[in-house]
Amino acid sequence: MRKLPLLLALLLLALLASAIPTQAALLPEADPLTPLVAPEADEEEAEAEESDAGEEADEEEACDFEEEDCEEEAEQGGKGKAKKDDPCLLKSATAAVSVNPGKRRLRLVVHYRTTRPASVSIEALLRGVKGAVYLGTSHTRFRRSGVYRDTYELAQKETKRALAAREVSVDLQALNTPASCRLHLTESVRRPKH
Repeated sequence: MRKLPLLLALLLLALLASAIPTQAALLPEADPLTPLVAPEADEEEAEAEESDAGEEADEEEACDFEEEDCEEEAEQGGKGKAKKDDPCLLKSATAAVSVNPGKRRLRLVVHYRTTRPASVSIEALLRGVKGAVYLGTSHTRFRRSGVYRDTYELAQKETKRALAAREVSVDLQALNTPASCRLHLTESVRRPKH
């Protein structure tokens, strides 16, 4: 009795396994001369291949007559590709800082332009007669152009140094790019006239 459900399950499985090949045998056979792809698509592909071959032949003929022009075009094409493949993503940037001594906060603003969106490392430092204030390194995502803003909380001594600072130094480095692509910004701190 205990083996009966197992036998029924195996019998059902055997019936299903044999039914699949019989269904395939019942399908109408395709005529071997009938194309599997629609004839319109074949014609379009053939025309495209013929036109490509014709264009390549025309280019080769033009280069046979004017080899100097072809070499110049190749050089210009190479220069254009070099710009596209340029590993440096950061085009330009400017930085500015403002200090709020009452709240002991410093605001860093960086206006930037990139060739394409990129993850960027930002390192900021203030220098002045009372010493330097290292603001740290942060990572963010730059779009093609925009403004990066960050606020730093300062200690009492750092606030005094920040107020006496003469220049701000900001290093921008797109991640996974050569060190030569690093942008080093050094801007003088603008003082309000009283």
